[in-house]
Amino acid sequence: MKKFIAILFVLIFFLSFYGNALSNESMSFSNVPVSYFENAVYNIGRIYGIKEDKTILNEYNSLFSSKDTFVLVLMYHNIYTNKRINSYDVSLEDFKKHIEILKSYGFESIKLDDLYEFLMFNKKIPKRSVIFTFDDGFKSVVLASSVLKGNGFTGVASLITGYIGSVWEVNENEIKTLLNNGFEISLHSHKLHNIYQKLLKEKKYKDIEVDINQSKEDAINILHISPIAFTYPQGAFDKTIEEILRENGFKIGFGLYGKLINKYGDNPFYVSRVEISERLKTSNPMVFKKFIEKLIK
Repeated sequence: MKKFIAILFVLIFFLSFYGNALSNESMSFSNVPVSYFENAVYNIGRIYGIKEDKTILNEYNSLFSSKDTFVLVLMYHNIYTNKRINSYDVSLEDFKKHIEILKSYGFESIKLDDLYEFLMFNKKIPKRSVIFTFDDGFKSVVLASSVLKGNGFTGVASLITGYIGSVWEVNENEIKTLLNNGFEISLHSHKLHNIYQKLLKEKKYKDIEVDINQSKEDAINILHISPIAFTYPQGAFDKTIEEILRENGFKIGFGLYGKLINKYGDNPFYVSRVEISERLKTSNPMVFKKFIEKLIK
């Protein structure tokens, strides 16, 4: 029966696309319309071949993630050793315990390109993938990057380019250290970080666009990198801002909490993150462990 269906589709293909070509003196594969490779006949043929050929099936499985694959994106701010700056902070001691917990449950780091290609095309990534993100570029992110590197992890630093080298934010040399430790950079505005929600509410998209453009220019001209990710200041996001990012060559947008994990098919311009902080008590190792256990059940 399966063979009969396959033959029937082949006949339909020839009748549909080659009826007129049969009268020509020559016919080559290049005559096949491009649309053929997007239609149902072609795709059914591919699926049929995959199911019937174990070699193709194994190759398919090696390229694409399984249905239970997910990406957990954690949002940190400052990692303190002695005294915290504010309630968004996490102690270095607790941070190290978070890493131990994730390692014990088989989580692995992935890069930003991996995240994008997984969300868009279901690229093969570890079943339990994690991305550590650090907002605002606090100097403590350098220490965090070293701790992560020593444990086989990496992360993403979200920089406010207009304040690079200030009292609290990393300078150019420290950014080089981050890159050497395997970190990637996401942009987090130029100088308007604290008023993005206000600008969004007032629909002042031109101001937002100028700020985003300036942050990208600084990254290229000063840091000599071209980040593909943008972290929404104050979580300010809508479709217009998404389009601004697209036009500026970004592929990923880090949001605030939307859901616990990110899966294939989710919008790469709104990647959901889980805040880890003392204010939410998610920094507490026991709370953190229960949260991870809930995810993997």
